[in-house]
Amino acid sequence: MTELLLIRHGLPLAGVYDPGLSPEGTAQAERLAAWLVHEDVDALYTSPFRRARETVAPLERLTGMTATVLDDLREWDTDVSHPYTPPEQIGADHPQAAALAEGRYEDFVPDLDRDAFRARAVRAMNTILDTHSGGRVAAVCHGGITNTYLATVLGLPTMFWFHPGYTSVCRVRRLPGGRIVLHSVNETAHMIAERAVDAVA
Repeated sequence: MTELLLIRHGLPLAGVYDPGLSPEGTAQAERLAAWLVHEDVDALYTSPFRRARETVAPLERLTGMTATVLDDLREWDTDVSHPYTPPEQIGADHPQAAALAEGRYEDFVPDLDRDAFRARAVRAMNTILDTHSGGRVAAVCHGGITNTYLATVLGLPTMFWFHPGYTSVCRVRRLPGGRIVLHSVNETAHMIAERAVDAVA
C-alpha cells in the first residue's frame, strides 16, 4: 500500500507576486512539520509555487530530505502577472468571496478549463504514486488541485466541493490491487494539539 498525503500550503502573503508565507503561515508550516516528522514519511514533493515550497521547508529540515518540485502540482493561478490574494482575503463584495462564503466552490473559478485541470491533477498524483510503490509520501500543493483529485477519486460530479484549511492534510491510499481510496479529508489536528508520539504506529 502507498499512502499519499496531500497538504495545502500555509497562509501566504497578500498583494505580491508568487507570494511566500505570511508569519502565520510560517507558524502553521512549523506545526505541520513537527506533527508529520513522526509519521515516517519516505518522500516529499512540492508545487513550484513559493507558498508551497516554504511550507515544505520545515519538514525538509526535520527529515533531512529534499522535496521534489513537481510542476503538475501547481494551482490554477498560473498567471503570475497579477498580485496574489488568498481566497479568504478577497473583498466581501467580490463575486468570488460570495461563492466561497456560500459554498459555491465551483463558481470560484468559472473560466477554468476543468478537463485540463482535472487531467493535470490526476497525472501529478499518478506520477507520485507510480514512483513510490509502498510507503508514505507527502505532497505540499494547493486547495484546488487537492479538491479536484479527491473529487475524481470519489467520482463526484463537481471538481471543487470543500474548502481545505491551511496546512490541512488529506490522505489517499493506493491498495495492492491498484484501487485508490480516500482515507481522510482536511486533517488539522496539528494546529491545536501536540502529538502523543508513543501512540503513532
